[in-house]
Amino acid sequence: ASRADMNQALLDPFASDFPETIEEVLDDGFATTCCFNRHGTLLAIGCQDGRVVVWDFDTRSAARVLTGHVHPVTSVCVTRNGRRLVSSSTDCTIFVWDIVAGSMENTVKFEVPVLSCQTHPGSLTLCIACPLYGIPVLVNYITGEKTALPFPPTPTSTNEKEKAKSYDTMMVASFSKKGDYLYTGDAKGNITIFSVGALQLESTFRVPGGAGIKSIEMSGSGKHFLVNSTDRIIRLFDAETNQLKGEFQDLVNKPQWKKCCFSCSGEYVIGGSAQKSQHNIYIWDVRGQLRSILEGPKEGIMDLVWHPIRPLIASCSTQGVVYIWATNYQENWSAFAPDFKELEANEEYVEREDEFDIVDEDEDALSKKKRSEVDQDVDVDIMTVDKIATFSSDDEDDLFYLPTVPERDPR
Repeated sequence: ASRADMNQALLDPFASDFPETIEEVLDDGFATTCCFNRHGTLLAIGCQDGRVVVWDFDTRSAARVLTGHVHPVTSVCVTRNGRRLVSSSTDCTIFVWDIVAGSMENTVKFEVPVLSCQTHPGSLTLCIACPLYGIPVLVNYITGEKTALPFPPTPTSTNEKEKAKSYDTMMVASFSKKGDYLYTGDAKGNITIFSVGALQLESTFRVPGGAGIKSIEMSGSGKHFLVNSTDRIIRLFDAETNQLKGEFQDLVNKPQWKKCCFSCSGEYVIGGSAQKSQHNIYIWDVRGQLRSILEGPKEGIMDLVWHPIRPLIASCSTQGVVYIWATNYQENWSAFAPDFKELEANEEYVEREDEFDIVDEDEDALSKKKRSEVDQDVDVDIMTVDKIATFSSDDEDDLFYLPTVPERDPR
């Protein structure tokens, strides 16, 4: 069973499996981008003033404030074990942060602003950085070593300088689910796939129509990926065959899409409208049927992300706040006790004669023996932390929550 299936079994089976309304608003600085850690317990938010605020998502409180960038933060990404955070900015830098200590570990400098970075899903040292223009760069953020992806020369280029000029446009990149491959997209609609280990060109194809590619998003299972294009269409591809599986768009309003991604279960595709005065989030199932449109305040969308294991969405608005979208939960006590009966009014209850007796006179010897075994004192181990089988890398000492740092009294 997948992680989403195991968690879904603990919830009300009749509850909606996608968000419906705004549950809470997070406001600490002008938010530009956001990202969950792998377990969904921390939410990192990049701000326009260069700060990165790490929120404890369960208590909805700011746990760490990372200060270092001097220009707006363009992307944030948490490593697999959750102990480091990598942020990019228009100040031409990538910062590596120790989340627990709240300190900067390393800085990687570029010649141009960095629009996005994504950490490797398996390695704790690699990330892919996409500069404002030019070829994406594979970065070892511990040593600072940078390796440009080996794109083939175009028919018109005769040397490295002309080759670099031919790719002098904004490009996007994303790791596959296991990190074996890198998917890149350019302004001409070309998707080029590289192997990460040998950095060799594996395959290349063009999206229908050849529209410019704005982003590439992988599903949690790694079987599919989304391509957000400038022709106002989000396309679903099979990751094994690179075949087109479906298209998602609004045929009436025809908006551009600011961001798209999969739900935690991979059953839904969401797209955030790029219209400046609308905070609309479209939710389709993977078959292409529109399931819902979440309508927020009259503010545009900067970024959005689906929670890793729960039906929750965090979206950054153009006003700098982060909206948390959730389902409408209703109390259902019969989920705990199937024979529970809800009363519309108070009723007088008459107890049975032996209902609350400690010792039942009619109880047989075998039942008494079983009850005595249950009533015996048993030592309960509250110190050992059991490993969660759903997450395959618990041996990596994953970070779930941040320890509280007490504030010093100014007096």
